[in-house]
Amino acid sequence: MPGKFVFVVGDNLADGSDTDDLMPLSRLDLLLEETLPDSLPVLVPGQGIEVHERETIRAKLRRRGLPESMLMDVPLPAPLRPCEVHKHRPENVLIAGLHKVEDDLFRATLRISDKQEMILDHTTGSHVTGMVITEAVRQISVAVAERDLLTPSGTARRFIMNSLQTVFHKFLLPLPTRLEYRLEELRRKGPDRLRFRGRCDLLQADVLAASGSTDIVVMDEKRADRIEADHIRETTRALTELHAEEHGLTKHPAV
Repeated sequence: MPGKFVFVVGDNLADGSDTDDLMPLSRLDLLLEETLPDSLPVLVPGQGIEVHERETIRAKLRRRGLPESMLMDVPLPAPLRPCEVHKHRPENVLIAGLHKVEDDLFRATLRISDKQEMILDHTTGSHVTGMVITEAVRQISVAVAERDLLTPSGTARRFIMNSLQTVFHKFLLPLPTRLEYRLEELRRKGPDRLRFRGRCDLLQADVLAASGSTDIVVMDEKRADRIEADHIRETTRALTELHAEEHGLTKHPAV
């Protein structure tokens, strides 16, 4: 008869965990040493346990003569393509299994690699950090637009974030998490220009752990480049004048 359930996560996602309910992969050997044949724990893969890490766990079980069936076969939903969330590296994609439920409601799964850029450079305890949650909200917002709001076009487009806000209701653990994105407003100004607002809820065991909202404008990239270039000129001119005043280089009109 199976023993307790133990959730195993990536080392960079729970390096501070000191419980036997949630443990990093590097601590699994200690647990297996104490495993008794009549009380085998069920190992449940959490965040950071991808295909490679699952094979590592199976190898550990085989070396100790333990059944590979101890590792629960939890399916891995397919992650989105990096271009759909405006990233370059696959390990930085946080959204998987995105699908449309209703006209304005989308669902997905949070899927965090143990090599994700913000995980490698910032960890706090055994919960998912706020900036990873914020990035997940950004990614699902962008992905919904890329998949459902924009029509195929040969015109390059730029996404401009007007606002991105997040609220944290409780610790989000590195465990299975459902994302629900609801489109709240959509205004089209042409085939390559629109503005949309939406809200994303992150739920764990059907309990709301965090939520976020975005307000995004999409426009023709050439138009965005012109706006950006104008802003660069205005800002550099203003900073030049400030520096000139600070260093006494301001030209005074002749008397």
